Amino acid sequence: MTRPPHQEAAVPTVLIADDDTDHRELMRLALRRFGHHVLEAADTREAGRLLADHRVDALLLDVRMPGESGIDFCRRLRSQPATAALPVMFVTADVNDHRILAALQAGADDYLTKPFHRSELALRLDNLLTRRNTTPARAAGAAMLATRGALHRPSAVAMGLDLKSA
Repeated sequence: MTRPPHQEAAVPTVLIADDDTDHRELMRLALRRFGHHVLEAADTREAGRLLADHRVDALLLDVRMPGESGIDFCRRLRSQPATAALPVMFVTADVNDHRILAALQAGADDYLTKPFHRSELALRLDNLLTRRNTTPARAAGAAMLATRGALHRPSAVAMGLDLKSA
């Protein structure tokens, strides 16, 4: 996993996986303005290659994509140790309640519907990146997800919740 030589380690790398070129461009421009390095993929196959070849800090994913759906791709990422803890946010025009729940059950960390405000996208992404770097329970939960394989429903333990102290 590599970063471009000119890029500092402190600059988060975000992968945008969306089959719509215009949507990718809008998100890329917004994220670069907020200081993120951006990689782009038009489908999940290309996204998988980029994840294997680069150190990616977060994934922005569309639900409906050619070939494998974003939801199935998210479920597959959660079942693999190398990507189980990767922050995943769906950014999509799909407001169907069943798909929103399916995305969250597949392991998505957030779900943002289009159209959105650029500042909301940046804030939600920054929240995901901050939680990733400050929550040790997330790593343990990710390991459990990878061990259990693809889940149909995330458990409290897999989400890093301590029910004993609640």
